[in-house]
Amino acid sequence: MSFNIFFFIFTISAAKLLGPENWGLITLLSLFATYSSLFTFGVSNGMGILLPIALGKDQKEENYIVQNAFWCLVFSFIIIGLVQIFFIIKVKIPLSYFLFLVAYTFSIQLLNFLKVYLRSHQNFTLFSYAYFFQTMFLLMGFYLIKININYLMILSLINLFTVILVYSRIEKKKQKWSINKKQIIGLIKVGFPIMIAGIVGELLLSTDRLLISYFFDNIELGLYGFASNFFKGVRVIGVAISIITLPKIATSYSKGDFKSMLYFARAQQWVSFVLMITSSVVAILIAFKFFPIFLPEYLRSVNLIIILLIVASLLPLSKYANILNVIGKQGLYLKAQIFIILTNIIFSITLIYLGYGIEGVAIASLLSMILYVSLIRYLGSRAIKSLISKV
Repeated sequence: MSFNIFFFIFTISAAKLLGPENWGLITLLSLFATYSSLFTFGVSNGMGILLPIALGKDQKEENYIVQNAFWCLVFSFIIIGLVQIFFIIKVKIPLSYFLFLVAYTFSIQLLNFLKVYLRSHQNFTLFSYAYFFQTMFLLMGFYLIKININYLMILSLINLFTVILVYSRIEKKKQKWSINKKQIIGLIKVGFPIMIAGIVGELLLSTDRLLISYFFDNIELGLYGFASNFFKGVRVIGVAISIITLPKIATSYSKGDFKSMLYFARAQQWVSFVLMITSSVVAILIAFKFFPIFLPEYLRSVNLIIILLIVASLLPLSKYANILNVIGKQGLYLKAQIFIILTNIIFSITLIYLGYGIEGVAIASLLSMILYVSLIRYLGSRAIKSLISKV
């Protein structure tokens, strides 16, 4: 949590120094780096499932999974690089940003690979060290951003130094680095659907910025991207609560204790909502008080911040999202997410053409979130009733 707090402060500081137009470019490149994970084919996700199964059963199988996932990931960087340079040229961004984009994407994927490896081995000590190192390096990042080092390059260095330090503490095993076609196909077969579900989930929360990048210039995207930092900052609270309650929901379901399962879902809903709405109110008061003094260039973002913080605070009220995934209704949940994404696109484009600008996109996100909460609650309650009736 401390890393997320420092990272939030770091992004606000960076946005202040860069200004709306440059921050809009950073927002665009960050989005593209996130969706570039599509070209990793989900090998890290597949490793996250297959490696824990292999551990304790077959040392040889464990080694094969790790080495094949790694080499497949390395190969995917070539594809990602080609796609990204095409993107840079297509949208007429200075070629110097290609290096920053590739380095940032590479560092994200490598750090994610390492964290999946540590989590699979249940090495939570080193896992926590990773966040500790990131936080320490991030503190140095405040100095680097002041001397005009590129924001994405700073994040890349933080991620890569974290990978190096954590990897140096891992007990090394003798590896025979070879590629097994069957193993790679297995990793992709398991990991690709999980990755697609993750991308759809990300799309649910970033469709607004993608649309703004298409319809508006970098200044407008920068103003909206700045406001979305507050959305992401508050959303972290809900994610943290979800990490705690999800195992309890899953355990209750495995025991057939549906009453406890619903209890933990309600607890997650209300604890998250209260903490998130409280944080949102504090953030809004701070914005009104200090933006005119310290961030006058982002004054237009204040209304966007208010709308997006309401959107974030409504998210936990869906209540049944984790339950749908636990009881085997992932497909239904995925379809609901895709429906909301399409609805958000329609709402946003309509309001853009009606002349409401980026504020209209924020309003469309709010309307879509209200629909999302209503739909997930409806589908979840029906699924629970059907589940109980079969007992």
